Amino acid sequence: MNRLNQIAIIGGGIAGLAAAHYAKVAGAHVTLFEAQDRLGGKIKTIYRDGFTLETGPDGYMARKPTLTTLITDLGLEDQLVRSKTGTSYIYVRQQLRQMPEGSVMGIPTKFWPMVKTDLFTWRGKFRAGLDLVIPRVYKGEDISLNRFFRTRLGSEVVDTMIEPLLSGIYNGTLDDMSIESTFPQFITIEQKTRSLILGMKALTPPVQAGVKPSETGKFLSIDQGLGALVEGLRPSIDRLVLNTYVKSVRPHEITLADGTVEQFDGIILATSPNMLGPLLGLPEAERLSSLKRTSSLTVLAAFDESEVEALDGTGYVIAKSEGNALTACSWMHKKWPHMAPQGKALIRMYIGSEYVSPLLHEDDDTIASFALRELRRIQKVGTPLFTKVERHVQTMPQYEVGHKQDVRAFEEALSKWDGVEACGAILHGVGLPDCVDSAKQAVNNLNLKQGVMV
Repeated sequence: MNRLNQIAIIGGGIAGLAAAHYAKVAGAHVTLFEAQDRLGGKIKTIYRDGFTLETGPDGYMARKPTLTTLITDLGLEDQLVRSKTGTSYIYVRQQLRQMPEGSVMGIPTKFWPMVKTDLFTWRGKFRAGLDLVIPRVYKGEDISLNRFFRTRLGSEVVDTMIEPLLSGIYNGTLDDMSIESTFPQFITIEQKTRSLILGMKALTPPVQAGVKPSETGKFLSIDQGLGALVEGLRPSIDRLVLNTYVKSVRPHEITLADGTVEQFDGIILATSPNMLGPLLGLPEAERLSSLKRTSSLTVLAAFDESEVEALDGTGYVIAKSEGNALTACSWMHKKWPHMAPQGKALIRMYIGSEYVSPLLHEDDDTIASFALRELRRIQKVGTPLFTKVERHVQTMPQYEVGHKQDVRAFEEALSKWDGVEACGAILHGVGLPDCVDSAKQAVNNLNLKQGVMV
């Protein structure tokens, strides 16, 4: 094809916006349809009284390079900031306790910190040590994270450290989550070294001489907030159609809710997974649309810094055994100093999924008051300057056992439709870089310009 292609993108979250960018780079004319009145999807940055409030994701894993490359391509590299670090905590047995030094995603990699920690009983420590001799758990068929980690490290380490850390990423439970689709790297480690502890220890890089812990944060963001990324991607869209639902998609053709039919050379679906089935009518798409998704509530509270108990670090996770409605708390002014003015503090609280449903339809003040009561069970805080509540309703796809096979079946079915591709969090990862990766792949699959790949 030697002419510019007319490309339609359905969905204006990070995947759709990244797809628009890569399509534009490849020489396409881009039309983007979004059902809501704004772009960004889960990304939403609010500025208030000198605070930068991220009501959705606040950053991304620095080790995944695609998003950093995209930010650089947009000319925003001078706005990149790295998260600060400090002591990591887990709230268990009614106390904030330090996470053992050397633990990676809840897996211990150093002997003495594990021996000395008060997070676990001696029985729990001994059971975790059996990882060094236990045979491989993964046998070539998908299993849950719960089965994998409890077999390798025992229930105490899972309940106290691994479950609060890992399940929070997907806002789900280890019982449901697929090892193949969520953390396949643990399969690779187990197959290579058999022991997770030995395998993770081998992968952990040594601390560089002269580098302070505060300079080695694992996350990146933009100092103006991730909303700046959304605005940086907006010019890639030639024609933006907001507040508009797409009713159905067929090869090279979309039908809008009002019956209007439009033709395109290529179509990229970057929509919510619950729309894939209705849009395509494929059984494999219906399967993805029917998969479990969870809701969440995020509450941000701004304070004078003197009103917040001074603790080192950037926050903590909370063991389910504590019966607290919060799953985690981030001290955003310490994790991302650019988010709060000097002398102010910004705390972000995450309400656990089992508490979300009865709270979703309450007013913001009721939800914020509830979250603050739960927070005060753990740490001392005064009266907030203001609060902000964000509801994420049915937005987090659950990668349950067998998810990889469901995605493969969907992609095989869609490959038979000329000029139609899909991307987004339902497929190969829920993180921002994962969504950007899938968007780039979707554009490449369309072969927008003969001989040109982005």
